[in-house]
Amino acid sequence: MISQPDHASAASLKWGPDILLGRILRYKLQVKTEPNHLATTLDNLVYDDVLPISQILYRRDILNRKVGWYEIGPGQYIEAAWVQPVYNRPNQVPKDPIPAEGCIGEITVPIAQVYHAPNRRNIHRSFYYENTFWVLNKTEDEFGLPWYELWDDLSGLSYFVKAYTVRQVTKEELEPIHPEVPADQKRLVLELAHQVVRAYEFDKPIWEAQVATGLVDGSTPVGRWMTHRKRPCRRMVGPDYDLPGVPWVSYITLDGVAFHGAFWHSNWGHVMSNGCINMKSIEAKWLYRWTAPQVPFENYFYSEAVGTRVDVVTGFGDVPLS
Repeated sequence: MISQPDHASAASLKWGPDILLGRILRYKLQVKTEPNHLATTLDNLVYDDVLPISQILYRRDILNRKVGWYEIGPGQYIEAAWVQPVYNRPNQVPKDPIPAEGCIGEITVPIAQVYHAPNRRNIHRSFYYENTFWVLNKTEDEFGLPWYELWDDLSGLSYFVKAYTVRQVTKEELEPIHPEVPADQKRLVLELAHQVVRAYEFDKPIWEAQVATGLVDGSTPVGRWMTHRKRPCRRMVGPDYDLPGVPWVSYITLDGVAFHGAFWHSNWGHVMSNGCINMKSIEAKWLYRWTAPQVPFENYFYSEAVGTRVDVVTGFGDVPLS
């Protein structure tokens, strides 16, 4: 039997800040004796279990697809596609008040419990590592402990989390990447067949990332688009999902298709979404900083008439050269 932490205490786990952890993203994830779907099952981990993970191994499955596996102990392996790599990094809470216009906050612990008021929890919701939110205020409970008030950008209501679970994002870390390159010499190419996005400067590739696009053909639309509006965080809701704190959102269509970070799967290189382009949060942040328009630090949402060009193509042979 695999030792598992209590879900309710996962945000206050005592693992050090440099120990790589994994948060389980399925309601039943099998622990195998080998990095192979056909291997013997030792145990089942469940959604929101958090445990240390070590090396990642890659194997081919029976359909010759590349599959990543995390080793969690000697002879114990779990499929990496359903594990969010996380750290447990509580924060020293700054003494300064929150700016009047608010600021960006990022969750830095595996799981942060959500309250409707300080020390008043009747909301069955948790926030997760690398979720981003617009912080409205800092307050204290009856014991003098600090809490952050986070804005729900869909309902307009507020949520509260213990302040140590949130890091205030700095202006410096959102400075533009390669601002000296003329705007018309930057472009992105998203290749659906290979599930990869590449950044080009002066028609030369300078960066790439694996992604996960729409499950249904056409949900990630082929064509020429632009990153014309952006926001650092968003609660995204659909018929079968409700995802608060989606980080680093760069829209390419008027109906909401966007590049953004994803914390609900790690199945990069495979179609997964309802049309958006899911990315690792750190890579979505890079793209957010590299593309136009640049979002003023004090703004929750920003748009301009023209942004960075985005070519969505089916495969590498379709990549336009100009």
